[in-house]
Amino acid sequence: MKIAFWIVAFLLLFLDGHTQYKRKGETLQTRGNSSVGTKKKADFSLEQLRGRWQEIQRLDRVNGQPVPFNDSIQLYFSDSNKVKTRTSVATGMTMEGEAEIDPDNTLTAAADVYLIKSLNDSLLILDDNDKFIHRLRKMRRFWYESLGKTSIQSVNYVVAVRVDLSNLIGDWRIYRRKAKPGTMENTTLIRNLNILKRENASTARGNIVFYRDQAIQQLPCVVTLVDTTLTIIADAHKWTLSTYQADKNNFVFGNKDLVYFSKR
Repeated sequence: MKIAFWIVAFLLLFLDGHTQYKRKGETLQTRGNSSVGTKKKADFSLEQLRGRWQEIQRLDRVNGQPVPFNDSIQLYFSDSNKVKTRTSVATGMTMEGEAEIDPDNTLTAAADVYLIKSLNDSLLILDDNDKFIHRLRKMRRFWYESLGKTSIQSVNYVVAVRVDLSNLIGDWRIYRRKAKPGTMENTTLIRNLNILKRENASTARGNIVFYRDQAIQQLPCVVTLVDTTLTIIADAHKWTLSTYQADKNNFVFGNKDLVYFSKR
């Protein structure tokens, strides 16, 4: 009996000394032997995230198609590994908390958790592990912070010109606006116009991203070009604009009060 007792005791001590444990954010280690297992590091760092990030596109997680949204995610990572999160909805609440990246590239941003799919100096792609993929762009300031701070210049484009609809196919990003004083107050401002497919000689379909009252929305749209008049319809929203220039890389459009300058 004594021999059996000591054999059982020895086996229990042996197994306990080689039991494996895993905590969140750590690779599998063997207890009692620090030389076994190498701690895995995340592919991204909080230093890369420092600054402001604004959601510019939302994709269906299953089919990868763009989906409409009006609650653009805004993330602000500070130097002290803190993060402020909010959406562009005017009544949205700002959350502040710790920022952390686990070795499996899981990002914890205050109360939100995402998987980092890709990150470079200007673009962050997050998977919410539920329904959507979120594409965020690095910003000097958020859209609502820039309102009223952009220098207003007089509008020089007064004569509309005819352009070919085929020249408008592409993803146009607004990089500058010219407006008369007071024009941008209570105005629905276009941020991006992605014209995807030409339907006929005068009509095309695509997606539009626009901004109003601190809220960014992305919606499918129909674009119609008749003579020098460009009409964009997205749900209940409608823009009637004139075309001033359209070539391989530049598209200028607007009206006598507000002109958009865009590139693709």
